[in-house]
Amino acid sequence: MTDQQFFKIFTIVSIIIIFIAVVIGILSNIFASYSFHPSEQYMSHNKESEITRTAPAGKVNLASNPSIKQEETIVADRESVCDTMEGEFTTHEVKMLNENSSGAMVFEPSFIKIDLCDSINFEMVDAGHNAETVAAPNGSLPFNTKYEKSTIIQFDVNGLYLYQCAPHAMMAMAGLIQVSDTNNIEEMKSEIERFESNVMIPDVKTRMSDIFSKNVN
Repeated sequence: MTDQQFFKIFTIVSIIIIFIAVVIGILSNIFASYSFHPSEQYMSHNKESEITRTAPAGKVNLASNPSIKQEETIVADRESVCDTMEGEFTTHEVKMLNENSSGAMVFEPSFIKIDLCDSINFEMVDAGHNAETVAAPNGSLPFNTKYEKSTIIQFDVNGLYLYQCAPHAMMAMAGLIQVSDTNNIEEMKSEIERFESNVMIPDVKTRMSDIFSKNVN
């Protein structure tokens, strides 16, 4: 079986699994709708417009890193420095794609450098993808786009962020964000090495370390 055939089969299986999960979620919401006090989460799933701002972006996503101790990773919600900063902030775009010129299962761009308090609009161009934090600077909060078509995340802590598409992490679908500086560069090297240890496709095994070496000084 070629890598291309494997990619197609894996994508089809992933889409089927996600479809089943979405159906289960819809049924759960239907049952929840009979309550006189629908949850905030239920109401948010019925918004037709994109999310314009979420909680500032994150440190470690516990769901994708179950081996990490919870007490070491939870960061309490807090005020963002961006709430009081003056000036105009830019919203950049990162697309979630099944394929582009660099290969299969990719974020485009896979590396992006932004300023403090800039935002990124994660756009799910092809279905079945999310963007969730793998590792990030101390003091930041986790993000997860949860398969929404378009989600805007604002970044209020300087440093490097590694994020992934959970269903396609084993195919090295991940990206790097640099917010202003690289104060956590040594920690990020270890996180990328850990991430790549779980990549199953030989041809893309070093995708993230290659991107890191090319773009981060």
